[in-house]
Amino acid sequence: MEDFTLGLALYDFVPVVLTGVAVYFIARVVRASGVPAARLAAFGAALVFIAGLTKAIWKLIATLAGVDLVWLASLLFPLMAPGFALLAAGIWASRRRATPKSAVFWLVPAIAIAIAFALAAYRMNAGIERGWFMPIMSLASVSNIVLTGLLFMLAWQRGQRVTAVLFTVNLAMVFALIPIAQMESHSIVMHWLEQTLTAIGAAAFAYAAFRLSRGLAEAGGQSLSKHPEFSPTRAATLAGLATANKTVP
Repeated sequence: MEDFTLGLALYDFVPVVLTGVAVYFIARVVRASGVPAARLAAFGAALVFIAGLTKAIWKLIATLAGVDLVWLASLLFPLMAPGFALLAAGIWASRRRATPKSAVFWLVPAIAIAIAFALAAYRMNAGIERGWFMPIMSLASVSNIVLTGLLFMLAWQRGQRVTAVLFTVNLAMVFALIPIAQMESHSIVMHWLEQTLTAIGAAAFAYAAFRLSRGLAEAGGQSLSKHPEFSPTRAATLAGLATANKTVP
């Protein structure tokens, strides 16, 4: 178990809170669009927030009590992956020319989640060490990237250029963290750098989500579907695949 300072452990809550703010406003955008069963997006937002919270709590307990609750830290991606998948589906539905009348489109993220977890279970039963990690992490990464691409296009096409750029800052921080995540060991200085980059990305994400939600509200509830449809496949192609900005110990 790595040694963390109390300041570093408390600092870990900063990006968690900021991300919670971001997904809250994203869920509000979905709800305002009139998408059926929009509460599933709110549920996804809650999962993302709880995912970050479990990791931060794990680090705090490890610092104060010296107890390594691996199961608590390992909840990060199993909670984050379905959360981002549901949010991405909600924003995708909000972006369609005609808002879906049926909630059947929610089956797409549900199937993706089921496949990822089934593959994780298969790999674990096959005796692969940490076999669950790759399928779940992949779903979290792809869903996060698709969500960012959709939000970028939504903001850009509504004339919110600054907001669109802010969404890309969060994704840029993910790429910046990849070399750090690949290091075999981390000094305290590197941990602080990692947390700072994560906090910057989360702050940009939260402010962008707030600006987008506020802009849509000020527009008088205009339908999001008036703008060209943007597919998740295209979003993933434009953004590229990136690994998640945190690793499970």
